[in-house]
Amino acid sequence: MRPTSVIAIVGFVLLGLLAVALAVMQMPARLRVAVGPEEFDHARLMAAFARKLNADHAPVRLTLIRKPDFAAQAAAVDSGEADLAVVRSDLMPRHALTVAVLHELPVVFAVTGNARVRDVADLAGKRVGVLRGSAENLALLDTVLKQAGVERERVERLPLGPEHLAAQLAEHPVDVVMPISPMLGAARDRNEQVLHKGARGVPVFGVSEAEAIARRDPSLAVIEVPRGALLSWPPVPREPLTTLAVTHRLVARTELSSQVVADVTRLLFTSRVAMADDVPSAKAIHAPQTDTGEALGAALPLHPGAAAYLSGDQQTFFDRYGDLFYIGGMLVTTLFSGVGALLSFLLARQRRNAAQFTRQLLDLLARARRAPNQAELEAVEKDADELLALAFRRVSSGAIGSEQFDTFATVNDSVHQAIARRARQLQHQVAATGPERADS
Repeated sequence: MRPTSVIAIVGFVLLGLLAVALAVMQMPARLRVAVGPEEFDHARLMAAFARKLNADHAPVRLTLIRKPDFAAQAAAVDSGEADLAVVRSDLMPRHALTVAVLHELPVVFAVTGNARVRDVADLAGKRVGVLRGSAENLALLDTVLKQAGVERERVERLPLGPEHLAAQLAEHPVDVVMPISPMLGAARDRNEQVLHKGARGVPVFGVSEAEAIARRDPSLAVIEVPRGALLSWPPVPREPLTTLAVTHRLVARTELSSQVVADVTRLLFTSRVAMADDVPSAKAIHAPQTDTGEALGAALPLHPGAAAYLSGDQQTFFDRYGDLFYIGGMLVTTLFSGVGALLSFLLARQRRNAAQFTRQLLDLLARARRAPNQAELEAVEKDADELLALAFRRVSSGAIGSEQFDTFATVNDSVHQAIARRARQLQHQVAATGPERADS
C-alpha cells in the first residue's frame, strides 16, 4: 500500500471519528416523562414543555407517557418505564429526586352550607365534599382530621368530580368543600363555582395545625395563601391564610445523568414565561426551599443535576467534555505515532524491494556485457523486460515507491544500452573472423 494511500485512509478515519464524536455530543437526550390524563393541569404543562423543546431544537426532548393517576406516575419512574414523572409530594417515588415544584395545592375548606364551621375541629358531624375525591385526597383529609382530633367516622365524605361541579353540589348539598387544586390555571376557574357566592364570597379556613402536621410529615408544607389567591373578586380569602399544602413535583430517576437533569432544569425555568401563554400555571414553577433556604437539605431533596443548575454550579462545555478532549488528544497522538511507524515500515519495505530489483538488474547488466553470443543477449533482454513488467506491478500495488522506480528505470536503461553495445561487438567479431570463429 502506498504511503499516500495510508495517509489518506488515516485522514478519512480521523475525520469520520471527529464527525461521529460531534454528532454524538449534539444528539438530544430523549427522555420519557410520566404524566396524568390530558385534563390535568400538570399534563398540559408538560405537553407545552415538550412542544417548546422540539420547536427550539433543545438538547433535551420529551416523550409523554400517560398514566391514570399519580400513584401510577410514581410507579413508572420507580420501575424505569419513565425517566421523569410528575408526582405528588405525598406520593414520592423511592428512586427519584426533585427537579422542580410545578404547583402548590393549598388545603383549604370552603363553607358552602349554612352550618357554623370555622375550623377543622368543627367538621365533626358535617358533610365534606372533596374535589377530585381520589384516594390520596381522601387520605390527606384523614390526616388533617386525625391531627385535629376528629374521628374519621364522624365526617361524611363526598367525592366530587371536577366537571359540572355546581350541579353536583345542587344535587348533593354539603357543608364544606375541600378544593385540592392549584391556585393558577384551569383549576382556579373551577374553584369559582365553589367560592363565588354573593358580594363577600364563600368563607374559607385553613389547617391551624399545619405546622405540626408538616413536622410529622415532611412531604407536606406550610404555606401562606395571599388575599384573593383563590378568587380575585370578591377576594377569597379576604385575609392572608396560613395552611397546609401538597405539591406537584417534576422528579427524575436518581441514576439519571446529572448533566441531563441540569439541562432539563435550565430549560424548564427559562421556558416558564413562554409556556404561560398556553398554560398559565407555568408561572408557578419554582425550586423547593427549606426553612433555611437550602434546597439540598430538604426532606424531599433535589436531584444533584437540578441543584447544580439552581446553585450556579452547572458544568460548562469544557467541564463536561474536557476529559474526552484530553483522552481524544492522547488517542490522536498515539494514532499518529502508529501511522509514523507504519509509514517507516512501508518505506523501508519499498527500499528493500527496490534494492532487490536493482541487484537483479545489475546481474543482468553483467550478463549482457559477458554474453558470448546473440542467443544469450536475447535471453538477457527477455529477463530485463519481465523484470520491468514486474516492477510496474509492484509500483501499482505500492510495494515500490515512485522514486525507487525511477532509479530502477535508470538501471534498466543501462542494461538495454549494454545489450545494444554487446550486440554490435558480436556483429563486428562475426564480420572479422567469420561465424565459426565468433561462436568458438
